[in-house]
Amino acid sequence: MAVLKAIKVRDRDGEIFFRCPRCGMVFKRSKDYIKHINRAHGHLFKK
Repeated sequence: MAVLKAIKVRDRDGEIFFRCPRCGMVFKRSKDYIKHINRAHGHLFKK
């Protein structure tokens, strides 16, 4: 089973962004990141 942990990136203002390790997309909220993982890379988690 695959695990895709977000790469946490801080900008110069100290705000945290979540970057997808598979395709490189950047998200401001973790909820948006999780939605992206389930939709775009969900096939990795299915049998």
